[in-house]
Amino acid sequence: MVAYWRQAGLSYIRFSAICARVVRAALKPDLKIEAVKAAETNVKVTRLAKS
Repeated sequence: MVAYWRQAGLSYIRFSAICARVVRAALKPDLKIEAVKAAETNVKVTRLAKS
């Protein structure tokens, strides 16, 4: 049995991102603000010095 997201031609990462966006959109306004803040990603890239 193939998962329905696979049948639709989606990767699991893309499928889960769509689901998360739908859940965030369905939240009440006060909870939505917190969920949107938590969904933002911050990445810090550090280059290592050659020794």
